[in-house]
Amino acid sequence: MRYLLLVLALAIPSMAMAQSAPPVASLDRSSVGVGETVTLNIEIGDESVDEPDLSPLQNDFVILGTSTNHSLSIVNGRREAHTILGVSLSPRREGHVTIPALVVGGQRTQPVPLDVATSSNTSAPAADRPVVLEGKAEPTQAYVGQQIDYTLRLYLAVNLADGQLGDPAAEGAEVRRVGQDANYQAMRGGRRFNVLERHYAIFPQRAGSLDIQPPTFQGTAIDPSDGGSFFGAGAPVSAVAERLRVTVRDRPASAPDAAWIPARELRLSLEGLPADGKGRVGQPITLTMRLDAVGMPFEALPALSLPRIDGADVYPDKAVTGGGSNGAWITGRRQQGFAVVPTRSGTLHIPETTLHWWNVVTDKPEVATVPAHDIEVASGAGATPPPVSGASVAQPSAVASTSAATSLAPSASSTPWRWLFLAAVLLWLATVAAWLFFGRRRGPATAAANAAAPVSHGPVRERPARDAFLFSTSVDAGTLDALLLAWAQAVRPSLRSTGALSEALAGEDQRAAIVMLQRARFAGGAVDPVVLKAAFTRGFDWSTLPDGKEPSGLPPLYPR
Repeated sequence: MRYLLLVLALAIPSMAMAQSAPPVASLDRSSVGVGETVTLNIEIGDESVDEPDLSPLQNDFVILGTSTNHSLSIVNGRREAHTILGVSLSPRREGHVTIPALVVGGQRTQPVPLDVATSSNTSAPAADRPVVLEGKAEPTQAYVGQQIDYTLRLYLAVNLADGQLGDPAAEGAEVRRVGQDANYQAMRGGRRFNVLERHYAIFPQRAGSLDIQPPTFQGTAIDPSDGGSFFGAGAPVSAVAERLRVTVRDRPASAPDAAWIPARELRLSLEGLPADGKGRVGQPITLTMRLDAVGMPFEALPALSLPRIDGADVYPDKAVTGGGSNGAWITGRRQQGFAVVPTRSGTLHIPETTLHWWNVVTDKPEVATVPAHDIEVASGAGATPPPVSGASVAQPSAVASTSAATSLAPSASSTPWRWLFLAAVLLWLATVAAWLFFGRRRGPATAAANAAAPVSHGPVRERPARDAFLFSTSVDAGTLDALLLAWAQAVRPSLRSTGALSEALAGEDQRAAIVMLQRARFAGGAVDPVVLKAAFTRGFDWSTLPDGKEPSGLPPLYPR
């Protein structure tokens, strides 16, 4: 019953937080010609969704067809499903056209602009060639580290038996392929061509002139009316794009003396703040800072951190990164989680967080800001764990499980779910209290029997024991010593004291922290919980082999 209630308590906040992300609309190209086709991609954070109402598109476009692509990924144990609806469109008129917002699953997409130019009508020699390869770079002047969109178009007026299309190259720059190839038809010199369009992201690494080496195409054309062409009698065809040069500028002198982030768009956000603006001493507040940028890969984004917070300990989690594309532009994402544990009651002030970046669209510096927040922290009644001794060594695990489950309560966004969650936690605490009460009543009756046999403790899980030590608000040296030993015994059950733990460690900072703890216990010294916990934030730095794995003196059977 106790484990069932704990599972229910952990599941309720996740159910309350489950919300579908709004749909995002994008185009595979930002500009087309009259008579050409463009694909509208609508990304939805769900596997199953009804087809959107496409009637608002009929005023300016001819709808040629639709397609659906489903994907499923699991990131840090979280299931993420995505559906991309593709709509093939042909513009009816030239000029600046806006694709209107569409209703998908009860939510609306954002409008998307599109430039429709007069159908390209090149010179007769170019239009008469069966294969034409063209490259275009945008912008023609860029900063170091800024993305340059290289668009490669292959025009085909013949049928191919085979073909090979190369990639562009640029010395002193990083070249990446972006997105999927687009296929459409276009008119050139009164002749219809099948077009394959491909995008590359080029990131210059130094200032100066950047020469983009042109790619080449080689293939074999066949004539459908000639039966022999299907048996190797096709004609070879080839094409080469023009060489392009881009001027690369160094970062401007007016740029702030910080990380250089030349992006088209950038957004910085902080999630996980308590909805009611309240917290409790010793209970972690899980915050998530996220940085999204357009025109920058995630590898070039800086690491995220919180400002120094007085009255709280901050424990960063492992960073999560990812990337994708928004049309022809690279997108980067960096996400960092933090466990903020208040150490005293009162007002907890989380200072403002700022990030300087350079807007390459406006060619001006900008600042992304997360506003400051205040959280009213109440005293942690009953949060300090009792001194651990002898048969109660399993207590830290129970305390850690309670703290971890309770810390999820502030993230619930609905009041009924919060009450159900609190009720489940109270029932679980009542179960633990009853177990302890009846266990103590049985103690005197079984003391004689237990005296003749060694005491056997149940296994303590490492993660709850670790959290009980790191998130403890106690300043008592004996309590901290017991919590640290309980965590170490969860990893190495053979340890019997913190002295034995010190001998098994290699890190001087961890051994010095244990000396400080033992001096506080037995020599009247003082212990600094912040310094003590900081030494073990990343786990134990072992110097000896695990239990039962002494060297045998023989070489391994399967050497690595």
